[in-house]
Order: sequence, then structure tokens, then C-alpha cells
Amino acid sequence: MSASENQPNILLVDDDEAVRNLLMTAAKSRGWQPVAADTGDEGCLLLTSHVKAVVLDHGLPDGDGVQMLDRLRKIRPDVPVIMLTGHNDAETAVRALRAGADDYLTKPFELERLFSVIQEACRLRQQASSAEARDACSEPLCGVDGLKHARSQSMRELYQRMIKAAQLDITLLLTGESGTGKTLIAREIHRLSPRAAEPFIPVSCPALPRELLESELFGHERGAFTGATTLREGRFEQASKGTIFLDEIGDLPGELQPKLLTVLQNQEFFRVGGNRILRTDARIIAATNMDLLARVRDGGFREDLYYRLDVLALRLPALRERLEDLPELIRAILERIARKRGKPTWTLTTAAARMLQRQSWPGNIRQLENVLERATAFADTQELGESDMRPLLGASNGSPHAMPSIAAPRSLDEVARQAFIEAYERNDSNKARTARELGIAERTVYNMLDKYSIK
Repeated sequence: MSASENQPNILLVDDDEAVRNLLMTAAKSRGWQPVAADTGDEGCLLLTSHVKAVVLDHGLPDGDGVQMLDRLRKIRPDVPVIMLTGHNDAETAVRALRAGADDYLTKPFELERLFSVIQEACRLRQQASSAEARDACSEPLCGVDGLKHARSQSMRELYQRMIKAAQLDITLLLTGESGTGKTLIAREIHRLSPRAAEPFIPVSCPALPRELLESELFGHERGAFTGATTLREGRFEQASKGTIFLDEIGDLPGELQPKLLTVLQNQEFFRVGGNRILRTDARIIAATNMDLLARVRDGGFREDLYYRLDVLALRLPALRERLEDLPELIRAILERIARKRGKPTWTLTTAAARMLQRQSWPGNIRQLENVLERATAFADTQELGESDMRPLLGASNGSPHAMPSIAAPRSLDEVARQAFIEAYERNDSNKARTARELGIAERTVYNMLDKYSIK
């Protein structure tokens, strides 16, 4: 084991000894190598290049967490930071997020929820970094050249539609399962559009509490609620003449849907607590892994809003629908992992490649990346075989994820449902562990439980 692998990789900053000990134990049990501090000064000293995430208490003896966060960002602007706060008010959370926190949790919190948030923040930070963006755009998933030369007919058609959609200054709706690359496609559409020089502003609708989401989208006036001591611009203002990307739009709370409809119809909105009409010229790209029409029929989503969003829809195919692209995807992902770690790239034996080709991939490309990351982490050689893949797929010859034989045909959705159920049962109905195995967000597990009517 190298020296860097022995270094602490998560920093826990909290002045409460009981909380620190609890977090240390929980982090170790989940495979992290934690180090703890009880003051901001000590935390800054412990923030080395090996630290991959920070859990930061808001109330510290040498300054509040927001002040500490500013100091951390000067040392490591790239590291994900999760803020813990005992203040259950929106302004504290807004301050934390505006100061650069990736997320926040209010005490008391569930440990599973905390470490799920940490994992997701690390994934999003990695995806958003400039180096990762350059690497990702060399993959067939992202980038015009990669899409253009995809083997599958579905991806070639998506490429043609994407090029045309980028030039049409209209609202777009991206649909497809979780992990198919909707965020990357939205960024590519913006890059190819006449608005490319303007900001691209992403907003994850389920990532923020309901009480914060309205302020996040539309901003708030000073005095709009308790603790709102300053005016705050919302995402529609920040997007200016650029593009705002509303991810998982199906999770938008009902009380905010009329306000978004007004923006779509009139390009107008109010800040929270404000009475002055503001205008935006931002282009809206929305994305969902839900059946929005079913949500409309169930009364969970406004019909008029749905049709305003669905001016032009692009469907991203699931990975199991384009398995002919799998060899090139695997090659590109392995090369990216190798560059990131400063190592020669890996190759697959013929048997290992066939094993991956037989999977149904309910978590799509995100799951594929997860499997390859883990396989390369423990591989003894640069050639990955069946033995490297089998533990990560829960597979032997009859893999729980394996595609069905021709003798017993099922629909693609039935295959995905069965694979998900078996992963969920294999993890004892633990949603966080199921999400980690499939390489998907924990919220997606909830969505799939609801979609497949699993109690």
C-alpha cells in the first residue's frame, strides 16, 4: 500500500467531542480514513491534498462555519464541504450554500443520509472539475465527436437532434433514466448554442429543501424571512442571457410550479419577499427520469407546465439499449481513470468483456463507471478479468444483473426492474447501499421503488 493510501481522506471539524467520535467511528466503518479537529485553525492545518471531503460544523469556538468555509476554500477550492448546523432556519443554510458549501444537514441527522450526501457531493465535484470535463468529453457519452462516431443508431440520432436543438432557442426537455448523461448533454447543448459565452447554471430540484428552493431559483429580498439580512440574486438572475438547467424537474414542489410556469410564459418573476417584477432571458433546459405525463395524470405535476417544458424533447437511451457502444465506453472510461491516477491504462480479457456485455446496467453509465473504478482500484495487473468483475456485479454464470436469454424474452423495463429488485434485496433493503452498488443517487432508489411499486 502506498503512503498516500495511508493518509486521512476525510476531515471532520466539530467542537462537540461526542459528535466527533460518532463521525470518526461511522467514517471508518464506511471505508474512509478520517481525521478530526475541534477548531477551525486546526482544521485548516489538517486540510492536506489527500483529503477528499470535509464535514464542517457551523458553530466553532474560533468562528462560525461560514468563516471557516471561506478559509478552507482558499486552501482547497476543489474539496467538497458538507455543513452541519443546529440552526433550523433558511438563512443559515442559504449563507452556507452561498459561501460555497456543497450541501448542509441540520442536527440531529441520520448517518446514512450524511454519508450519502458526502458521496454525491464528491461525485458532483469530480464531474464539474475542468479536468474531469475535458476527460469526459473524450468519451462517447459526451462531446460532439464522441456522439457523432457512436456505433448505436440511437446515439447517432441523438447527436443529430442535439445539434439542431442547440441552434433553436427554445425550451428543451431531456428524458431518460438516471445515469444516462442528461447533465452532460445539457452542457453540450449550451456549448454549441449561440449562448455559449454566457453562464450555464445548473439547479438540482431535489437537492435542496422546499423552503430553500424558491430562494435558490428566484432569490430573496432583505427581510423576506427571519435572518434574511441581505438581498440575494436567484439562479434565474445569475443565468442572465445564458442557460439554466433544471435537473429532476419532476421533483419540483407543487407550490413552485405556477411560478416556473410564469417564467416560461412571460419571462417574469418576483424575488421572495419582493414586489418588483424582474425579467430573465435565460434559456431553460429541464431534465427528468420520471414519466411526467403519469405525474400529470396523478395530479403531481401541472399539465400546462408540462406542455410548456415539452416544446422539444430529447430522449437519452439507456445503456442496455445501446450495448454496441459498450466497448468504446469501457476503453474511454479506463483511459480516464488511468490518467487521473497517473497509471497505464487497463484492458479487459475477452471473458470479462463478455460478462459486462451481458449486464442490464440499471444504473446506466454511472453504474459502469462505478464498477470500473472499483475493479481497477483492487486489480493486481493491468488486465482485468472475470474475477475482478464478478464480485462487483454479484455475478457468477447466472449473474443477478445478467440479460435474459432469448428463450425467455422480457421487456427492457422488466429486465431493469428485476435487476433493481435483486440489488435492493441483496443489500437488505438498505437504500444507501443499493445506490452505492448501482452507482446511482439515493434519491433515484426512492424513485425506482415508487416506479416499480415496491414496498
